[in-house]
Amino acid sequence: MKWTEDKLDILQNLEFSVVEIWRANPHMSDYTALRAYEAAFQTYRAELRGHAPKSHGLSGLDATTFDALRLMCEFRLGRGSSVLGGPESIPPISLEVLVNCLRELGKSVERHTKAGGKQGYLNFIERFLP
Repeated sequence: MKWTEDKLDILQNLEFSVVEIWRANPHMSDYTALRAYEAAFQTYRAELRGHAPKSHGLSGLDATTFDALRLMCEFRLGRGSSVLGGPESIPPISLEVLVNCLRELGKSVERHTKAGGKQGYLNFIERFLP
């Protein structure tokens, strides 16, 4: 079993936050999702290492996507309220697990964009999300 198989709920929560932005902005590309995942990865990796995170420098739709993703990250870390309209609390995950999930999602964007074009990743993940 790949390590990601037992983290599907986390991965899907993070992907859901990105897909919700895409549904409201159909012109969005995989690149926007990738920028949000990378910025979140950098932010939480810095925290994991005990460093202050650098400014992500995102603007427009990239920043909007990052903000939605960050809210979900904070919820999964046990630091924020539910953004899904479901349970108000769930067992928190560790920063290390979150960073690994964000890294894996970045790789997934690259794989599916290469195979399916500029919205290949978004079209792929939408099939698995409500």
